[in-house]
Amino acid sequence: MTIAPPAPAPPTTEPAGADSGLGSTRSVATCGIVVATTVLLLNLLVAADIHDWIPLPLRAAIVVIGALAMPGLPVTAALRIPGFALATSVTISTSLAVTIVATQTAVVIEAWSPAVLQTLLAVAAIAVCAVLLGRAGNAPRPKRAPRHSLRVRAASLAALAVALVLFVVAARTLDTAAAHRFGIVTEIGPAYVAGLVVVAGVLVTTLRRTRIDHVVATASVAVLVTYSTLLVGVATGHTSVPTAFVHRGFVSTIAEAGFLPSGIDARFSWAGFFAASAHLVTTGGLPDTEALMTYAPLAFGMIMCAPVYAIALVVTRRARLAWVAVVVYQAFNWYQQDYFAPQAVAVVFYATIVAVLLWQLRSAPLPAIRPGFRGLVLDGPRRTPGLVPGWSSGRTLALGAVLLLVVLANTMSHQITPILTVIALAAFAACGVTRYRTLWIAAGLMFAAWFSYGATDYWLGHLHALFAEIGQVGTAVGRGVQDRLAGDPVYQQMQYLRMGASGVFGLVAFGGWVATGVRRTRGRAWLVAGVLCAAPFSMVALQSYGGEMIIRCFVLASPVLAPFVALALAYSARALRRAPAVRGFAAVRGLAAAVAIVGLVATMLVLTTNRGLNTAFEASTDEEVTVSGALVERAPGDATIMTWSHAPHTVGPRRLLEREPRVWFIDSYPCLDDLAGCAEDRWPSYILVTSQAIGMLELQYGMSREYLDASLAGVAEIGYVPMYESASVLVLRRADAPPLALDDPAPTGAR
Repeated sequence: MTIAPPAPAPPTTEPAGADSGLGSTRSVATCGIVVATTVLLLNLLVAADIHDWIPLPLRAAIVVIGALAMPGLPVTAALRIPGFALATSVTISTSLAVTIVATQTAVVIEAWSPAVLQTLLAVAAIAVCAVLLGRAGNAPRPKRAPRHSLRVRAASLAALAVALVLFVVAARTLDTAAAHRFGIVTEIGPAYVAGLVVVAGVLVTTLRRTRIDHVVATASVAVLVTYSTLLVGVATGHTSVPTAFVHRGFVSTIAEAGFLPSGIDARFSWAGFFAASAHLVTTGGLPDTEALMTYAPLAFGMIMCAPVYAIALVVTRRARLAWVAVVVYQAFNWYQQDYFAPQAVAVVFYATIVAVLLWQLRSAPLPAIRPGFRGLVLDGPRRTPGLVPGWSSGRTLALGAVLLLVVLANTMSHQITPILTVIALAAFAACGVTRYRTLWIAAGLMFAAWFSYGATDYWLGHLHALFAEIGQVGTAVGRGVQDRLAGDPVYQQMQYLRMGASGVFGLVAFGGWVATGVRRTRGRAWLVAGVLCAAPFSMVALQSYGGEMIIRCFVLASPVLAPFVALALAYSARALRRAPAVRGFAAVRGLAAAVAIVGLVATMLVLTTNRGLNTAFEASTDEEVTVSGALVERAPGDATIMTWSHAPHTVGPRRLLEREPRVWFIDSYPCLDDLAGCAEDRWPSYILVTSQAIGMLELQYGMSREYLDASLAGVAEIGYVPMYESASVLVLRRADAPPLALDDPAPTGAR
């Protein structure tokens, strides 16, 4: 084999620091000490119960920043990870992984003590940062930006501030209760559209400049993500994904009990995310996770920008196209998997692993193999890339240990992403483009061990059903696609817009991959990146994941699909400029920018439609949150509650630990077809009906409002009387059940 030199670096790269992508070792270590010290002080104040004078949002911000920064900052500085995006991704993933592994281990071995663990983590981070600070030299003074650049930056940031004001106006005037079969898009108003135009204008102008201002580009993407993820959340004051309230209940349960309840929910078999969140809630003195849930989509959206940019920088080899890939990724991210959930963290972990391996592939010498498919099959698995220039074998091994830690945390937190991680690592090894050739074996053994011993609650008793789904591709596709095309006819038609968006995204990415492949400059990452695009869809053959597998495939493939979409757009734009029919128009000043702005605004409006399509049964009101929680907290232990939806707001420590009161759901079609008769058969103490329930029954199950009104009337006829009634919540009480005071409720979990 001959040795090929490292691939040339992209002509336009990120702003480089003195030692690592985050900056000089001195500055990073100093920042780490400040963060760790602040976290430690808050932890001590909470342990002494003298923290109430610190505002709740500030406490939440401190524990979140601490979880994202320590001990990742000193680790990244010590390893000198290059590139701001890659270094940021490694920092965040390392920090989250340490917290997840430490807290999950503490729960499993029944040594739950968040205050002690937080103290150990903070002191260790301070010590490592102090060592780095003592070894660091004096950092060179950064060069000042030209005055013209500062003026342009100030003008751009001012425009983005105007866009944020318009967003707040749009959110505060939004009537989420009016959303129905078309979703929230019919209620957004002119302020929302005007703000999108401003953001698109700043973003397009920034990316068209000769020298990209990364600060303005980052701020523009942040505002763009705010528009796409926080509209309903800011309007209601609550997360737009009700499943987050279920996770709130899980976290509150672990925080209160200090152990994992058994035999309740399969998600406790992968409780790393919940244990880490319980740790943050306890050490931050937070009543529950409400302070984290509303803005979680914005946080995860911005975190994902780092690995997506790092991946795109390798695939496209141009910083401008890497930013386009980030924008494309956000503009087609309608799946709402970036809420307060293990899936959001799992995607960050997976994308970080891919970003690190692709960076090594781009930078290290790569032995050449025989051309063609035969050479790839015979020589690829036996090939080992050289060391990244400037990296010793020990430093490379240390980075591999960090990746292994991330894999372990992912295995403890999520069910399907670890499987994809094994597949992706095996693809790198099979193509001979990674030095960590056995990492996929270690990842597979970790998953097998955890599945066998840590996830017994998940598979015990229904292992046959799990294996029966293997190979049932038709079932997985049917549950993921066909089962969603049901319910209200108009709502059903709107689902095609979602499918169309994902289909266009995937097809354009495939076109970009093919177009890149026919070029001589396709780069060494082209083949393995293509495999990574397809790898998530192989999991359709494993299980349906409750009808969610198709969506999860797109979620996990998107970080690698987006760079090829960016390449496809670049190839198309170049071809259009050369076409004789449009050559005259191309000379018109500003026309290309105007077309790009219009296209981005239109795409964002489609995204708003797709993300907000379920607002009628996903948006939560204050009364739904507080009254539902109070009903469960204050009902007698022998009471029963029948709810007309999945009632996520009722999940909390009492339901999970004490198993009371008993909650019944509409769990069969006979019950759905005769709600009043079902209530009479079950004869619950209380019946809970929310606007979420009505919206779900109307849109997803096709129940008419007349039928629902008649069902409520039928329930009243058999002996139920209203106990609490408002625009979004109705609680009916059986005549012999004790009345409950729900006018001044306390949220579930704040016990």
